[in-house]
Amino acid sequence: MPEKKSKKSEVDVAKSFMELESIAEWFEKGEADLDVGLKKYERAMELAEVLRERLEQAENKINDIQKRHNN
Repeated sequence: MPEKKSKKSEVDVAKSFMELESIAEWFEKGEADLDVGLKKYERAMELAEVLRERLEQAENKINDIQKRHNN
């Protein structure tokens, strides 16, 4: 598990958003391949989780910075 956590903290946010956008575009085209769609959906959910966690880390860091400078 620790290996997974370090990967998440090193996520390239811009690339992850681009990949997520690409997956969304694939679905918008209405492709009919169920197996590919399921794999893309699973990947999108993984990306969303990683990005959500990264955003939470950034919010926590912002809060810490604000606390240090508001005292």
